[in-house]
Amino acid sequence: SMKFKELFYLANIIDYGRIVTLYWAIQSSGYTFALWYSVSYILDAFDGYAARALNQESRLGYYLDMVIDRISSSLCLHFAAKAVVDGNTLVPLWAASIVAFFLRACIIVVELVAHGTVMYLSEVLGVHQKQMGYDYAIVRRYLGDKRYLFWGCVSFEGFGLGLIVNSSPLVLLSLPGFLFRAAANVTRLISIVLAQEKAKEWPESQTVDGEVPRRGSSDRLGHHRAASPPGAQVVRRTRS
Repeated sequence: SMKFKELFYLANIIDYGRIVTLYWAIQSSGYTFALWYSVSYILDAFDGYAARALNQESRLGYYLDMVIDRISSSLCLHFAAKAVVDGNTLVPLWAASIVAFFLRACIIVVELVAHGTVMYLSEVLGVHQKQMGYDYAIVRRYLGDKRYLFWGCVSFEGFGLGLIVNSSPLVLLSLPGFLFRAAANVTRLISIVLAQEKAKEWPESQTVDGEVPRRGSSDRLGHHRAASPPGAQVVRRTRS
């Protein structure tokens, strides 16, 4: 169970700061939105380091981090879609509805369904995240190489912010990484569905390429809150 002192862990206080800056972002628009959103995003890089350095990893912090990540990216996509529909971007009017639909689909498919499914299988069923879709090259690149992970995550956010502030260079520069991250997460989701149809049990081995996996790693800015604390799983069980 959560201890009262965990509310005041520095890592969790950083997450509270992320919530506040996100709130300030949605109360504004344009470059002011981008400023506060970027502050929240940068803070995301420090909460995990603080938790590990101060030995303050907690169940509260783990779930705060994961939930704020999803809310943050979803808000960015939502406001990006709104900017497209309003005609405030480089997207031509004839394509605005298509692009806005794609952005909103990313909220549902990538941010909610794909990440939610991975989190459920990892935290409830104990399946290591790298067992999900690792047979596909795009997923191996995304999860196995931090350079690709960083590029994909930053580009995903940069694409949305570029649309919000109507910065054509940022949109065009971020588009490849945005598509890469979206495709990698959709591929993971498809692989999970196919795997569930083929077998009822996931592989017993929890090791990939000789590395001992760590549960609960986020794909947002790398392994900043690298592992969920003991007891974070909903179902306790014996694991190999």
